Amino acid sequence: MTVNRRHSEATYQAALTAGEDPMIKARDLKALHQRWAEGTQIPSVVRPVVARSWGRAGAQVNDIVPLAAVALQERRESNDELSSLVGLFKDRLLPLATQAGNQLVISDSQGYVLWVLGPSMVRRRSDGIGFVAGARWRESDVGTNGIGAAMAERAPVQIFGPEHAREEQHSWVCTSAPLSNPGNSSLVGAVTLAGSYRTAHPHSLALVSSVAREAQSVLRTEHLLRMQRLELTTSLPETEYLLVDTQGSVATSRGYDVDGRISIPAGMEEGRQWVAGVGAVDVQRILGGWLLQRAHEEITLELNDSLIHQAVVHSTSGPTRIGLSAKHWQIVQLLAACPTGVSSVTLQNLWPAGTASVTIRAELSRLRAKLPGLIASRPYRLVVPVIRGGLI
Repeated sequence: MTVNRRHSEATYQAALTAGEDPMIKARDLKALHQRWAEGTQIPSVVRPVVARSWGRAGAQVNDIVPLAAVALQERRESNDELSSLVGLFKDRLLPLATQAGNQLVISDSQGYVLWVLGPSMVRRRSDGIGFVAGARWRESDVGTNGIGAAMAERAPVQIFGPEHAREEQHSWVCTSAPLSNPGNSSLVGAVTLAGSYRTAHPHSLALVSSVAREAQSVLRTEHLLRMQRLELTTSLPETEYLLVDTQGSVATSRGYDVDGRISIPAGMEEGRQWVAGVGAVDVQRILGGWLLQRAHEEITLELNDSLIHQAVVHSTSGPTRIGLSAKHWQIVQLLAACPTGVSSVTLQNLWPAGTASVTIRAELSRLRAKLPGLIASRPYRLVVPVIRGGLI
């Protein structure tokens, strides 16, 4: 299915304007939903955020099977970030939600509902559609809904009545805002106010958005405190190093020019490792993270000629495969063919005439970040031996 045309929209777009009759709105949307569900194009009058969600998710008919009580409790107890915010959400949202006949719903980064709080009458209604603690409400699970759309858009969303994909949700309005950890940009979850579509109001979107921003400010402060504790409690070496938490956020460093976060390899262990964007390091596990010290060792770069452009960095810690874009592959091939180096003028020949030099420098910077320590500049050249591999 396709969307007829795209609309410009504000960052936050409420489902109803002030004073708009929710019953008339629901009736009009019902006809649009039916046209879409029958397989026709998404009507152009559908709100852009809803049209995108309809296009992503389709009309889902999957059964909703909540987690068992034990698994649900494990998720709650293991999610320190969300657990630390429950009190804030209760203080800021629950009193107003109760007065408006809404319930407060807190879900994790995978779309699992962890807490449902609010009037028992509303909760009984939500039980009937599977909107319960332990259920997963991503778009891929239940189609268009507030939680799933907010997570996919990474922006506050209000989904009203028949904008929901499933008909049993058409009497609901869900106002959701995603929660991100500013320290590492990871998605933490979503906070939602949900109730009868007759309670829909644009102020709900503003309220939920404001509280989500406050929650993210709390997460930012907690992250900074963790980084400070990590630095203060770690004995730092005199050599070049990176001190990072378990998620790769950099607390402090010496001799490295890195952004605020690095990509920690899956299954990181102590000893010699190759870390993307960092290079060869000696890894030491510390309380709350990792200490990475630069390792000086013999490294070779293998270039495999295959349909998949791939470089393989060989070090004492083993091979590390690094996928390259077509342009990055062209650059590496040129550097490998010219061991004494190439000038920026020569590299410009890989781009169409007239390409801005800033574009070329940015592409080279991205490639050097993928192959840290392997490409020198002035002139650009590979500083490790190159071997040619066969098909992978």
